[in-house]
Amino acid sequence: MSMRLGGFLGIPLLSAIAPFITLPVVARIAGEAGWGDISAAQAIGTLGSIAVTFGWGIYGPPAVATTTDVATRQRYYLDSLVVRAITAAIVLPAVLVITWAVIGTGFVRDSLFLAGSLTLLGLLPSWYCIGVGEPILMARYDVLPRLAAALVSLPIMLWTQSIWPYPVLTTLALVVPLTLFSRRILRGYRRPAGGGRPLWARFRQTAATAGIDAAGNAYGSTPVPISTATLPVADASSFGSADRLYRIGLGIVVAALGNAFQGWVLAPDAVDRRRRQHLAIAAHAVTGLVGLVFLATLGPWATGVFLGAEVAAERWPSVWFGVAFLFISLSTPLIRNLLIPAGRGKFVLLATIISSVAGLVLMGVGAARQDAAFIAFGMAASEIVLVAVLAAPALRLRPAPPATAGRSAS
Repeated sequence: MSMRLGGFLGIPLLSAIAPFITLPVVARIAGEAGWGDISAAQAIGTLGSIAVTFGWGIYGPPAVATTTDVATRQRYYLDSLVVRAITAAIVLPAVLVITWAVIGTGFVRDSLFLAGSLTLLGLLPSWYCIGVGEPILMARYDVLPRLAAALVSLPIMLWTQSIWPYPVLTTLALVVPLTLFSRRILRGYRRPAGGGRPLWARFRQTAATAGIDAAGNAYGSTPVPISTATLPVADASSFGSADRLYRIGLGIVVAALGNAFQGWVLAPDAVDRRRRQHLAIAAHAVTGLVGLVFLATLGPWATGVFLGAEVAAERWPSVWFGVAFLFISLSTPLIRNLLIPAGRGKFVLLATIISSVAGLVLMGVGAARQDAAFIAFGMAASEIVLVAVLAAPALRLRPAPPATAGRSAS
């Protein structure tokens, strides 16, 4: 477990170097006038990426983790590739149109390139690497190419005073490794004698988890576009900085912990499943508390140093982003390790829709009041509602202790 945890924690930390390299430059090129638009483009592109993933980030890892059959794993990967490629062809144009409609006129080209590049990240094969427990594959075909793109783009951005080189090079760093990875995984794959699975069956396979992703990110990624559309420029830029720091933390810590623990907790040969579930939940709880304290107390200072004083986050939005960080940390192991593997995807979808509606209503109130802190509160409230609905049903699904399981079997 220590090697898996170290790999899946270390590689996202390596991946985190890219925004630390590029975002300070991007923020300073955009300035206060353009940072809100750039942040909105990033948020819209993130939503597009979730749509392109079409639920495979949730459904895929436990599916491949619970089988050792190579052909079955290949079928899962091929299904995901077909579904996500078709989805990308539909989602990408929509993302570009929405971005164009939301942003101002100063950074149109840069914003469109950023939104499009982020959308295509939904094609990444990271979920498969997580499921098979191979962090080295994630580094080779995902993290390192994108880190190289960030390093190469940095002097070009400084020279041209334009942001577009970063998303263009990031897209190239996605397409080539994805092609090589797909050839590697599907080498020797034989189609079933009766032909491949119907297209509708491939989409239906992850429809519930795609709905969970879509509903969850409806409130998770919309605060920045809402703030950009309704708040004064300075407030929107400050809000975008708080959101950016929050999302870097989610990517480095929460996603990394979820990735590290998921395959280990669900391993077919595990004999201490209940203990593993408890360790995963405890680790996420501690991580969430640390994130809450950091964002609430150091968020304004950190964004001022990292992104520039003119776009530094304000105190109360940072506090509510910290609360959201805590509760999304708590919900991650409940969804990934208990509810989805138990086939409770529809229940998770219903809970996510309920929390989304609550969050979006509150964010709408914040937008009407032009209150950045209230918009952030709406996002935090949605995460609180989600945990409140999911916690008891999820905990009832914990495996019985080994001794109890043994007595039951006898």
